[in-house]
Amino acid sequence: MTMSTGRRRRGWLLPTVLVIVLVVGAAGVAVLLREPQLLGPRTSVVPVVRGDVVAAISAPGAVRSAGEAEVSFAVSGTVESIPVAPGSVVRQGDVLATLDDGPTQARLTAAQSAVAADLAEVTAARARVPADPALLGRLEATAARDRADVTEASRVLDGTVLRAPRDGTVTAVAGQVGDRVLAGEPTPDDAADRRPFVRLADLGALVVRAAVPPRDVARVAAGQPAVATVDGAGPAVEGEVVGVEPAPGPDGAYGVTVATVFPPPAMRVGQVGDVRIEVSRAVGVLVVPPEAVRVTGPGRGTVLVRGPDDRAPDRVVAVTTGLADAVSIEVRDGLRAGDRVVVARPVASVLP
Repeated sequence: MTMSTGRRRRGWLLPTVLVIVLVVGAAGVAVLLREPQLLGPRTSVVPVVRGDVVAAISAPGAVRSAGEAEVSFAVSGTVESIPVAPGSVVRQGDVLATLDDGPTQARLTAAQSAVAADLAEVTAARARVPADPALLGRLEATAARDRADVTEASRVLDGTVLRAPRDGTVTAVAGQVGDRVLAGEPTPDDAADRRPFVRLADLGALVVRAAVPPRDVARVAAGQPAVATVDGAGPAVEGEVVGVEPAPGPDGAYGVTVATVFPPPAMRVGQVGDVRIEVSRAVGVLVVPPEAVRVTGPGRGTVLVRGPDDRAPDRVVAVTTGLADAVSIEVRDGLRAGDRVVVARPVASVLP
């Protein structure tokens, strides 16, 4: 009795399973009919139209001052005072730092005393009768050397005071009181990285300095339009290229300076961002989507042209191409406005 019941259950279960499978299969076919892109890439046909193509390059950048100055002591000595700090606003000629001038003052005083003694001896030698030309020559030579010592001591004394070469805001001070500095060198002289003693910047004239790789810099020139997007400074701002450095920096990139007419109020020195430089533009030219062109060489490619009645087979047409951007490619020869080209547009799967 038990075995008979199990057979009956299996007897009606199998047809039920087959029905479910058929239903699911039919539903799947219906989905594919409604969503043919699930079978793979689909194509579309678009007309050849006239439009603008803008070729641009992008590069990372950072905000800099258009007027910067890096100053260090021109003489050696020990730092005695630093009356400024980052953020200090200074005028041209203001004192930024000083060195201990005690030894130089002593040298200058000794040289001045020597010159005074030399003049007295020269005067006395000239008054002698008869004159002694040899003695007078030796005294005048000694006086000349002592006057040179006065000039040099005065130069060194002036060099113990570091002054601002221009108006600006102090952005960095590398040393501190007590540091030993070397003439013409960054300070301190034992620092791990060599930095100028004081950096100044005109914070009222900010620019963005972009790092353009060597492969792109040949296409960049002063006057080209540019757009700068600076992190934390708000929307992108328009500007233009105002300078291209002739040699690469330590990172191998070329410095390109982009100036904006109205920098955002939130822009600050040191902020980073991106710069997009328009290097060329084609206006009112024949264009097609980049996906329509199969590249066969520099400035060459082929496209599939659809017939006017949609029944004739697609024709392969060789074209000459020009500028290209993310949405269009210029067609200089091979097509006419109104021609219809086939575009392959892969569609991402919507299946989970």
